[in-house]
This record gives sequence, structure tokens and C-alpha cells, in this order.
Amino acid sequence: MVGHTEYDYGDESAIVTGSTKGIGRGIAEGLAGADANVVVNSRSESEVTSVADELADHGSGEVIGVAADMGDPGDIERLVETAIDAFGEIDLLVNNAAVWPNEDSLVDSDIEQWDSTMDVNVRSQYYAAKLVAAHMRENDIKGSIINHTSQAGDRRTGPFGMYGISKTSINGLTWRMAQELAEDGIRMNAISTDVTETHQTWVEAEAEAENEPDRTAEEILRARGERRPIGRLGQPEDLANAVLFLASDKASYVVGDILRVSGGGNLE
Repeated sequence: MVGHTEYDYGDESAIVTGSTKGIGRGIAEGLAGADANVVVNSRSESEVTSVADELADHGSGEVIGVAADMGDPGDIERLVETAIDAFGEIDLLVNNAAVWPNEDSLVDSDIEQWDSTMDVNVRSQYYAAKLVAAHMRENDIKGSIINHTSQAGDRRTGPFGMYGISKTSINGLTWRMAQELAEDGIRMNAISTDVTETHQTWVEAEAEAENEPDRTAEEILRARGERRPIGRLGQPEDLANAVLFLASDKASYVVGDILRVSGGGNLE
């Protein structure tokens, strides 16, 4: 690699939604390791407490856990209020929480599944951003908001219909809201993922392996990684590094961008 980077987020405070597993946890861990104060979030009280305790020793910042359902606007309000009460101000919001609906057909699916998907994957990102942006405006904080989208939101065909539609919506949210917030010195951007090794991708690989007894889940995942131009699967750390860059002073002129962290998968 050319160049080596370290980040200092001392005295900065961040909320990372959906951050007890996978990419979200990787992002929270990266921020904690850079000495930020971090709010870890999921719906489970035991999980947020456990992960906050595990990350507390990664840096000099404080890590707390707040259980909140991102599909519930009242819970989102409580999450933001708790973070402000704990740290005094919020400098960074990472909208990571998402659900993966497993509909076989957009036509045969029901409106309840549509609503539950959009409530978490789209509405929560907008509402959390709205609340945090209002806090930043009121306190003249030149902060950063980073949304999590996906290559599924760029592709016009393929699986993950509802999920893909929700991520296309996040692309639009990022572009539209970034323009307004930039006037107050608040930068909104997004990170876009492709195939990253997480609990979800392991679940998918294990399900695929059940139908292909000659291949293990590990072999299936390895093959997916080898199909990327860079030759490997993404790791949560890759997305954490993207967040650390986008929220830093080194990205002060980056606004309304979607940073595709996909090992070249975005070229397909």
C-alpha cells in the first residue's frame, strides 16, 4: 500500500445505529479505536451493553450502549436524546441499521413487509439525520452524517428487490439532503457496500450450501470474494476506514458523495 493513515477522533462523539454486529460493529470499533465517544445501538439491551463493554478499552473515549428499535420514531428520538445527554453534543451520525427482507417476489409480497423494510432502511435514516442535523444547526456544529447504502441500490436487476429499492432511496436521500445541510457546514455522504463478510453473508452462504452439498459455506464465500476484481471479500474494517475518512478533516470538501467500498464490485 502507498501511504499510511491514522485518525484522531478524541473529543468527538458519534452515534452508530445497528452496531452490535457486522459492518456496524466494525465502524463503532474503528471510531472507538480512534478515541471517539461512541453510542452503540441495536434493539437488544444485552447486546448493546456487551458490545459497549468490549469496545470501551479500544481507545480513550467513552462507549455506551443504547437499545432502540430504528423502525420506531419514538425510539430514534430517545437514542439521539440519550447520546446528547451523555456526551453533550453529537459530531457524527452513521446511519447503518438495516433489515434484509427475504421476499421471493415483489408481486407476491405483502404491504406489511414493504412497510417494515422501508421503516428501518429508509425512514430511520431520514429521521435520525433530521434530528441530528437539527442538533448540529442549533449548536453550530460542523458535523458529519454518513448513510449506509449498497450496490444493490445501483443495479437495475438482480435479487434483493425490496432491499435494493430501499438502498436506491438512500442514494437519493444522500444527494438531496446533503445540498441543504452543506449550507450549515454539515457534510452528508454515504458508503456503499457490495459483498462484505458479515453474519448476513454467512447466513446466505450456509443456505446456498444446503442446496449444493459438494460446497461448504466457506468455499462459497471464498468464491464470491475471488470474483471481485480485487480478489477478496470486503471486511467490516474496510467500511470503518471509509467512515473514518469521510468524517475527517481530510474529506472537508467531500459533500453528497457515495463512496463505493466494494473491491471493484461497483464496476459490474
